[in-house]
Amino acid sequence: MKKILALALALVMALALVACGGGGGGTTTTTPPADSSSTTTTPASGGDTTTPAASGTTFEKQTWKFACSATDNTCWADMGRQFGKMVSDATGGAVTVEVYAADQLTSGNQTEGIQGVIDGTIELSAHSNIIYSSFDKRLNVVSLPFLFDSFEDVDKKLDGDAGKAVGKVVEDMGLHLLGIAENGFRHPTNNKHPIEKMSDMQGLKIRVAGSDLLKREYDLWGASVTTANWSEVYTGLQTGTYDGQENPLPTADGGSISDVNKFVTYWTGVYDCIFFTMNGDLYNSLSPELQKIVDEAGMKAAQQQRQLERQGDQEVLEKWKAAGVTVTELTPEAAAEFKQAAQACYSEFEEALTKELIDAFTN
Repeated sequence: MKKILALALALVMALALVACGGGGGGTTTTTPPADSSSTTTTPASGGDTTTPAASGTTFEKQTWKFACSATDNTCWADMGRQFGKMVSDATGGAVTVEVYAADQLTSGNQTEGIQGVIDGTIELSAHSNIIYSSFDKRLNVVSLPFLFDSFEDVDKKLDGDAGKAVGKVVEDMGLHLLGIAENGFRHPTNNKHPIEKMSDMQGLKIRVAGSDLLKREYDLWGASVTTANWSEVYTGLQTGTYDGQENPLPTADGGSISDVNKFVTYWTGVYDCIFFTMNGDLYNSLSPELQKIVDEAGMKAAQQQRQLERQGDQEVLEKWKAAGVTVTELTPEAAAEFKQAAQACYSEFEEALTKELIDAFTN
């Protein structure tokens, strides 16, 4: 009887080992050419359509596309890659994320990049609030003049009730907000002279991004305001069509602005955030376990991106100083002068931005 039991036990164990070894699974990574603006990770073909995570939960295999405005060598794209890694690790490789930088899925059109996530043709995106404001003007609220006085103030507000309030506007568009990342403070540069006080801005031909709020701010500060495609700005500065421009430093550095502008004012005058979103229907279709993974990974990736953006800000500042760019920081008195001059924006844009949202950031 003991021999019979031993043989039976051995047979059961052999069958169990065969069952564990069945099926495909795993992922393969395809590295794009060096000049490609996308980093794509694709699942291996064949095998099971579900993959068990380390927790023992089995997840369906899925591939999600992540689109962002910035190029592949930026922390915007890194945020998509980091998010993809965290979700892949947590799901045992079941979910992979393909990163498409510079909005290549929509031929560089940032507005269509957001529309793709709303429609569900793109699963994930990271775009500036300025671009989002073309869908809902309220999302320009974070770019009110001198709304924040430091990065610490940014974190306090965006990670608090104000961030929740503006996040609800995003989610009302049919999106799920994974996190609020950072484009940064927008610093004016020019090729004429340092901007140390408001009178130094008078008459300067400044190219600004296509935002009614931004245009009004610089108009109130005395600049001669114009808009143009970013691709035209370097040549415009080089030829004297514009005296200057305004952008976060990493963006300006990516456009080689220090070659044609030798003065920059480093200030907290205008701020841009990035909304990191997922298609709402997709999010709602996920299991509670996967929703939790996605939310935690999105929040961590956005927080990491903020820190990388700020690190890049300082690196560019030091690089430009070494290249002979004059860096000006406003005195408290000069900053107060600029702030007071643009205060009219709060009342002029109250209807578009809503008093409720403005109060969320100012009270």
